[in-house]
Amino acid sequence: MVVLPAALLAENIFKINISPEEAQQYIAQVSSRGLNNIEYAPKTGENPLPEARNEKGEFVYMGRVIENPNDYVEEHYDAHQYHGQDGLGQYVYGYKDWNQGKNEKKDASGTVTGTYKYVQPHGRDFIANYYADRTGFHVEDNRPAHLKNPPTKTPAVKKAEEEHFRLWGEYAAAAGHNPDPYAAEYQTGEGRYEPQSSDQEYVHQEPEYVPGPEEHGEPKGFYYAFDYNVPLLRNKKEREELEQLRAINNKD
Repeated sequence: MVVLPAALLAENIFKINISPEEAQQYIAQVSSRGLNNIEYAPKTGENPLPEARNEKGEFVYMGRVIENPNDYVEEHYDAHQYHGQDGLGQYVYGYKDWNQGKNEKKDASGTVTGTYKYVQPHGRDFIANYYADRTGFHVEDNRPAHLKNPPTKTPAVKKAEEEHFRLWGEYAAAAGHNPDPYAAEYQTGEGRYEPQSSDQEYVHQEPEYVPGPEEHGEPKGFYYAFDYNVPLLRNKKEREELEQLRAINNKD
């Protein structure tokens, strides 16, 4: 039995050419924390922009000219990523940055499940949970219900569309030919696909894995997880505005 570290997400781990069983233990331990448990990378500090100037004497930061360096700070975040595979088809991977994160896994049956999360421009977190199996891809997110409805054409859009095709027909007739012989047919509804009652619902069949000619020996897995510093250029005013929006829009 392989004894794994108690804090996989808090250590730097690099394991290669490990047995499928050992890799599966890493995968299981990470998965047990919950794929939808996503936290953004913690901030570790900030400092004024380091002094650097180009040949013109302009203040630059990572190749970008900064006109007013006092309006900015350099923030630092402790980002993290991990990835494991058992060599038999199962895997898990994920990452977290200052404003986004994702976790995903594939189990022995071929089902993929995952969650991703990010900060939207108006400050609200967007969170999506998804899975993909033999019946297709399925996703549910935290948008308000009215935003999930399919878009509909307003009366003004319908009127403009009708006028467009009326003029298009006149010009096509005047030119003596139809520049798009299929468009008129589509507009009248002719030739449009209509599902038949005999149509079967599509069910995906995952093909059996067949090793290639260069794949020899017993299957091997791997697992790695590591932290890394992410420097980030932040405008002080824009940061303050975003923090205010996040305080308002993430109360629930």
